[in-house]
Amino acid sequence: MPNPNLICEVRANGGVFRDWLTIEASQSVDKSWMRTFSLTCAEPDSPGSKRKTASGQSWASAAKSVSDVLVPGTRVDITLAGQPFITQGLIGQRQAAYDANRHAVRVTGFSKSEITNLASADAGTGQFRGYKLDAIANRLLKPYGLKFRVESGPPGWDTPFPNVVIRHGETAFSAISRLCRQRGMWFWSDPNGDLVAGIGQQEAAGIVFEEGVNILSANCSLDWQGAETAILDAQQWGSDHLSGRQAAEISAQSKFGGGNPMPGTFRQVLAEMPLSQQELQLRTKMEVMAMQTALMRVKLAYQGWLNPAGALWDMADMVTVKSPMLFPVQDAKLDLKLFGVTHTQTPDGQTTSAIDLVNLAAFQQRYPDATKSDGFFNVPSSDPKPSPAA
Repeated sequence: MPNPNLICEVRANGGVFRDWLTIEASQSVDKSWMRTFSLTCAEPDSPGSKRKTASGQSWASAAKSVSDVLVPGTRVDITLAGQPFITQGLIGQRQAAYDANRHAVRVTGFSKSEITNLASADAGTGQFRGYKLDAIANRLLKPYGLKFRVESGPPGWDTPFPNVVIRHGETAFSAISRLCRQRGMWFWSDPNGDLVAGIGQQEAAGIVFEEGVNILSANCSLDWQGAETAILDAQQWGSDHLSGRQAAEISAQSKFGGGNPMPGTFRQVLAEMPLSQQELQLRTKMEVMAMQTALMRVKLAYQGWLNPAGALWDMADMVTVKSPMLFPVQDAKLDLKLFGVTHTQTPDGQTTSAIDLVNLAAFQQRYPDATKSDGFFNVPSSDPKPSPAA
């Protein structure tokens, strides 16, 4: 009897498919915000392989069934270990091949939200005056049967935009991504393709990985920040009461307080659209968040697909990692945030998950001698404020 925690099930109108030689299902905030999958059904390469199909049929018969039904555009529901990973997703590509010894088919696809990245937005007049982010996003997603919601948004995320113009040919994904950056939020998709924005959990959820207990492998990468200050420039929407330099030249900045940056250096970015001074400060927070996520990345692998809490992951889940080898901190423990996950199963049946974790907004302290900090695990940044020249 196959272990249900090791089965990837694909349901389509033409049947239910569980016989996969290789499996890869992934999602990340900064690389593939939507959920994607790649599945292969084929006879094992090794002639002596004892791996059997979950259904009991031959691998050749399983590959033929998959090839007949799972074609591009097919709607599919995918579960991992019995839990929904993608609902009403789509097959994007099918590759079939054979030779004298093997039959094989490979299907790849994505969650329903991929359509927002392929089609230009249907935005009516293309202009939204005085609307909040969620109202604009839901209007853009309505033609696709998708929704947008905010979970744990930062203060000010619901400030109405004075004027939003959807650019010619711009996709819904590009427009919503652009607006989320102005409100200091990451975003990703849930199993049914709806878009979720926010900053995720703010307190530890009891999900713990510990060196020597439930970690197969891990690495921690620390990068030098370099620039001391982040500066964002923008212009405001002009009016009869607001014009000249006051409208055309506004700026906000945030200064890093650790990580040994080079004094006096700065990273200057032009905002993607006209913003008020308050809005520009929110956009500056987002730029700082992006810079901070690059300072430390922790990658670790563990057995199985479910996390230690017995569930599949949600982006921005809080994770506690205990590892003296990775973290020379006083208690060898850091609270991190999930930024990506890849679930895999190899031809020999090894079922693992690899997760990508990033630092919190303010790093914990690093204590090589248990008394001092050199700042690399604590790179705070000041609240964005108008630049002196603004």
